[in-house]
Amino acid sequence: MVIVITGPIASGKSTVARELARELERTPMRVAVIDLDLLYEMLAADSPKSDPATWTLARHAAAILVNTFSEAGVGAVIAEGSFNTPGDRAAFARHLRTGVEPLYVTLRVSFEEALRRAQSDPSRGLSRDPRFLGPYFAAVGRTLAAVPATDIVIDTARTTATSAASAIANRVRAEASN
Repeated sequence: MVIVITGPIASGKSTVARELARELERTPMRVAVIDLDLLYEMLAADSPKSDPATWTLARHAAAILVNTFSEAGVGAVIAEGSFNTPGDRAAFARHLRTGVEPLYVTLRVSFEEALRRAQSDPSRGLSRDPRFLGPYFAAVGRTLAAVPATDIVIDTARTTATSAASAIANRVRAEASN
């Protein structure tokens, strides 16, 4: 199973991914989590996260990791990061060899809640600035308005990470039993 958790900045992608991994490991199932931001940072150490070519390469690397983990017998691989646009998803899927269609989970959150979360997280950089986050949300909002019907869509301002992970895990278990 390949699960891709996407959504805007500060929507809870990392938090939901960790909770989902814990939930699935109770089954018991071997689970791996891939953080797209960390892959980007490996490719462009201290530069701003704004180079589209580096993001494409990071998505390629994420797919290779998915392949490697799947071939090693990991039961579920969770990739979390910006897989919002059809092009983002294509750059990732083009390199998958698992033969499994990824399950996409799109997280939603309001700008106000994302800003509150970002500003309360000292590890965040530019995303704490409303002059950056506001235009980003305006642009990504248009993309997220056209989420494919096959995605699981979760509003993380209204749902806890634990509840979101439980809902995703239930869907994964249902698909695994078919």
